[in-house]
Amino acid sequence: MPLPRFLPVALATGLLAGCTSYQPKDLNPATSQAQLESRTLADSGLARFLSAHGSPAATEEWDLHRLTLAAFYLSPELDLARAQLAEAEANAQTAAARPNPSLNFTPGYNKDATGGVTPWILGYALDIPLELTGQRTYRTAEAKAQAEAARLHLASAAWLARTTVRRALTDLHAAEGTALVWRDQQPLLAQAAMIVEAQVKAGEVSPLEAAQSRIALNRALLAAREADRAVALARSRLAEAVGVPLAAIIGINVSFAGLSEPAAPLAPTEARRLAAQNRADLLAALADYAASQSALQGEIARQYPELTFGPGYQLDQGEGKWSLSLGLTLPIFHQNQGPIAAAQARRESAAAKFLSLQHRILAEVDRASAAYTSALGDLETVNAMRANLTQQAKTVLAQQTAGETSRLDLTRAQLELADNARAELEARSRVEQALTAFEDALQRPLAWPEDAWRKAARTTSN
Repeated sequence: MPLPRFLPVALATGLLAGCTSYQPKDLNPATSQAQLESRTLADSGLARFLSAHGSPAATEEWDLHRLTLAAFYLSPELDLARAQLAEAEANAQTAAARPNPSLNFTPGYNKDATGGVTPWILGYALDIPLELTGQRTYRTAEAKAQAEAARLHLASAAWLARTTVRRALTDLHAAEGTALVWRDQQPLLAQAAMIVEAQVKAGEVSPLEAAQSRIALNRALLAAREADRAVALARSRLAEAVGVPLAAIIGINVSFAGLSEPAAPLAPTEARRLAAQNRADLLAALADYAASQSALQGEIARQYPELTFGPGYQLDQGEGKWSLSLGLTLPIFHQNQGPIAAAQARRESAAAKFLSLQHRILAEVDRASAAYTSALGDLETVNAMRANLTQQAKTVLAQQTAGETSRLDLTRAQLELADNARAELEARSRVEQALTAFEDALQRPLAWPEDAWRKAARTTSN
């Protein structure tokens, strides 16, 4: 029977035909730095991505929606999450594969062979694992749950990218507004200082009042410089959030529309339900728990003997002999109690992690909702003060025109109105920050329709 003699060669040829060869992929710090620093919002691939998701590249303004899509396309953090998802999906493919059989080749030689009989003894044995306790099913279920958790972690990374962009945009809005307010106040403060100094020369007021006016002007100058530094830092954070160098952000037309204008507010009960049942990080924790369940089932299945089925052939000095073996592990020293106990502990840990996260999410929603409601109230109060101060400034202007009050009184009334503008800006900034925190607690943009947000979130896995 000549076929078995060539069995190893035939098997080796078949196995090598399906092998994958190694392809090196270098990672050079200088090259990667150059690639990161060359990124721009004018990238043609980004333009196609924006157009494919309802944001034409011809639009000149970069608002929250367009910057978020740019972050989805460019952010290195999302690239990391996508790579981890690809790894988890490959692990699921590995888990679903059936275990390969093993071939044993045992040649022998009989030095006492006589009578022209070949002295060679060629033995072949094939060991085929038999998974009869469902281990492959549990292994596959565990890997699929881990892949689902990786997909949800990608969704969480996408949401984090949007939140980071929104926070940087909110900071930039506040910093630019503050710098503008302080620059607008400087002429009024300089005018007030000149008037007071003239009054000091005329002996109408003490020099202390002039010194206080100059100090107020200098403080405004320092505050304006500090606001300019805050603008630079906010631009840097925005560039980092989008995934481009700072040079790519400078000079673009940034729009702050919609930062403090949500859709109809959610009732507290509805907000808690959405967050406690639909947040991606919570669903990822739930997928981790499902993986721990399957892992425990797999460890329980391993307490039973593992079987191997092995047909064999031996060419013994010219005589062909067939054999059949059946092997199993003997659970003599243990019945897999240790791994089972560890898997049970991991399942309890995953359940505790889920409950802890859900509890924290509910508390986040409560705090964010209360802070947002309070910030809206503060903004309403400041707006009411603006109306009163505007009327007051008009009254003082009429009195000053009629000669009933001094120019200094008018300047001070205008300064009070400017101070209120700064307070209004701060109140609006608190509203924007509170809305960001509220949306972050829900992991859902309140200003976007539900179907639009789901579509945008799904694009992160493309």
